Amino acid sequence: MRVIRRSAFEKRPWRNGGGISHEIAWHSDDDWRLSLAEIARGGPFSDYSGFDRTLTPIGGGLRLNGRPVGPEPFSFRGEDVVEAALDSGAMLAFNVITRRGAVAHAVRRVALDAPRKVTADFVLVLGGTVSLGGERLGLLDAAETEGTPVLAVPETAAELAEVTLHRL
Repeated sequence: MRVIRRSAFEKRPWRNGGGISHEIAWHSDDDWRLSLAEIARGGPFSDYSGFDRTLTPIGGGLRLNGRPVGPEPFSFRGEDVVEAALDSGAMLAFNVITRRGAVAHAVRRVALDAPRKVTADFVLVLGGTVSLGGERLGLLDAAETEGTPVLAVPETAAELAEVTLHRL
């Protein structure tokens, strides 16, 4: 298991000035990417033709094409025309992008109030504090588990985003 601390995420401003990506993990051939999107203002999403995306809001109010999104993950095609509007200022969202035909993904948002085995490839702490495989993870820390079952024990009421990647 590899722990990825929030402080180690690579920070990249968006080309359109509407926010910042905090890169968590990515595949060397650009087949998949996990990041935190720091959305500073509403506007159109970038075109990611040929990719599938899942966005999981973390606090704040987000509307896509006029419809409220969250708290559950919201999936769409990268070439879809998507216009974002913020209800209460800047917000964060967990973003998973995979190259269609190469990798498929699934994202689950899970409340963690008791110990349980996690079998996802990646875990991001959306709330609280968790001991994952004996490592303490705080808010927005992540871990790459590569699908190896790991025991998650909440130290406080916690919430996780669990990501499973499937090579096609």
